[in-house]
Amino acid sequence: MDLETAADELYALSPDEFIERRKQLVAEARGAKDRELATQIGKLRRPTRSAWLINQLARQEPDDLTALLELGTALQEAQQRMAGDELRQLSAQRRKAVDALARRAVELGGEQGYSAPDGATQEVGQTLQTALGDPEIAELVRTGRLTQAVTYGGFGSVDLASALGASLPTQAPRQPAKKAPAEPAPAMDPKQRREAEQAAAEARKQAAAARKAAAAAESDAEAATQHADELADQVESLRSQLRQTEAAERDAREAARAARKHYQELRQAALSAEQTAAAAEEAIQL
Repeated sequence: MDLETAADELYALSPDEFIERRKQLVAEARGAKDRELATQIGKLRRPTRSAWLINQLARQEPDDLTALLELGTALQEAQQRMAGDELRQLSAQRRKAVDALARRAVELGGEQGYSAPDGATQEVGQTLQTALGDPEIAELVRTGRLTQAVTYGGFGSVDLASALGASLPTQAPRQPAKKAPAEPAPAMDPKQRREAEQAAAEARKQAAAARKAAAAAESDAEAATQHADELADQVESLRSQLRQTEAAERDAREAARAARKHYQELRQAALSAEQTAAAAEEAIQL
């Protein structure tokens, strides 16, 4: 197992399965005595739901997704040439492709038992739109390793570093260390030997304590990473709730305006009826 293989497996999973499987892969790497790989796998962030939907597109609809990203390149070239007619045609194709893929991503989530909120389609669409102009985001979208949707809404733009949380560090090939020719150790007298043995015992003790502290720190880091993943889910949920609340507010204000208009109409009708009644009473008295 290497980092690429582990990442491919993890980002194909549902966010609900991500943390547990990551723990298992970390344990496997430790069992193989590869602590560097274990650390790297432990740093892979769980994707939010919207990011997971986009990752599913990369796996289930790679051709359509590649076509969209290539369309982004064509748009940039058309902009540079100032080709107005071509630019308008490509822009229309882009809108249709983004909308279709955003809907498809939500459908893929539904096929796996996830009922996406109303704002998910918009988040997926905004992220795909961003990928058309950002090569780093485009690469994460293409490889299906996005950890967070990239949106430009009420909270401002998502930090690029968050979206790049799935980026894999470059692994330099390990070079065997060159060993210098060994020189014969000088002979030690009994006192020097005892002191050396005591120093070695103290060093082993310190090494054991350091290993224990490192294991505790690694456990703390894993717990902190899980907590960060949970907070990311909460942020996504709050964003969704905010969008729904804003939509509800707009509907309520529209209903209020309609109610005020209806009140004015009824009030005018009542005034007209009162005037008609007054005129009728006056005619009777005459």
